[in-house]
Amino acid sequence: MVAKMDEATKQLIKLLTDNLAEQKAANKTQADLLKKLTESSTETKQIKFKRNADRNAWSAALGKFLEGDISKAYIGLEGGNLPWDNLKATLTARFADAVNRTKRFLCLFNNIVMGPEENLLDLSMRVEKLARQAYPTFLQNNLDTLIKEKYLAVVPEDVADRLSIAMFDRDLTTTTFEKIVSLAERVQKLAPKTNIVEVARAANTVVLGAARPVNVQAQATSFRPNGGNTNNASTICSHCKKPGHAIDQCWALHPTLKPARRGNNNFNQGAYNNTGNRGGRGNNNCGNFTAGARRCYSCGDYGHLANACTGRANYATTPPPINLNRPVNTAAANVVDQCIVCGAEAPNFHNFIACPVRIRQISLANTTASQTSQNNLPVQSLND
Repeated sequence: MVAKMDEATKQLIKLLTDNLAEQKAANKTQADLLKKLTESSTETKQIKFKRNADRNAWSAALGKFLEGDISKAYIGLEGGNLPWDNLKATLTARFADAVNRTKRFLCLFNNIVMGPEENLLDLSMRVEKLARQAYPTFLQNNLDTLIKEKYLAVVPEDVADRLSIAMFDRDLTTTTFEKIVSLAERVQKLAPKTNIVEVARAANTVVLGAARPVNVQAQATSFRPNGGNTNNASTICSHCKKPGHAIDQCWALHPTLKPARRGNNNFNQGAYNNTGNRGGRGNNNCGNFTAGARRCYSCGDYGHLANACTGRANYATTPPPINLNRPVNTAAANVVDQCIVCGAEAPNFHNFIACPVRIRQISLANTTASQTSQNNLPVQSLND
């Protein structure tokens, strides 16, 4: 029994000894391999390349690392085909931070103006670019303030006014430049667009002259709005396509035919009008009523009343209207004496103070005023 146990123990010890020997051999092999790898890595690090590369090959590769104006210059010079030394010297001389180059950018920055087809975003980028080129030594905070102030100075006037209102409660130093540009674009969209329409001046000039008094025969006058006109067909202007007048009386072609505004209290007593009529009772506009402001209710034209309208059905016995556009004899206009109230001239001429028409109108006004109210004072004569 003891002999069998000794035999088993010997075999176990032998097996362990063989395994240990194999493990040592494997470790040695691994150590030798690691040593070889370390030696080869050390030799690789000590390798030095000789200076035998082509320097001109960098000319073609340089274009990938450039941007902006220098990239455009590189493309224009065809830098990929130039020798490296020549390309480097040319680009350095052109884009170096020289004094003359800075002065040129400073002049462009001071004279910057918004183009006719340029929008606010493109203008902001151009202002920022020129500011950085004109002031390369400025600090970033000072440069940002300069860009904002310059942009606000070159935007259109209407946009600048609205932008100043929008930035009333904002601090310029804390507001970013992008925010200012965004506000400018927003207020530009809200600004009303003004369309300028040019109107050609009329070639014909209307000359208003003093007309002689016309004896109008007494006839039945209709006080209806249409003046007794049974013709409902309204006249349409062939120029402006509006009813109520013809082309020879269109205000667009003849601005002088446009009637004056009514209701102004003009106390210019004694001014002559072309109709020879004075103001009515209680009207302070004595003798200064414009003939062009008298509108006919029959045809809608200005310059005559309904009882003198040529479009009326009973106009057969009515004399023609006064032509306000007839030429004036300037040679005798300043020689013939004429009453400014009734128009009497030549042997019947008299001063307007002694005019019987004026005296009769004043007497009639005093009589009517005294009959209407006892508190109204009579109208005083000019000589009183």
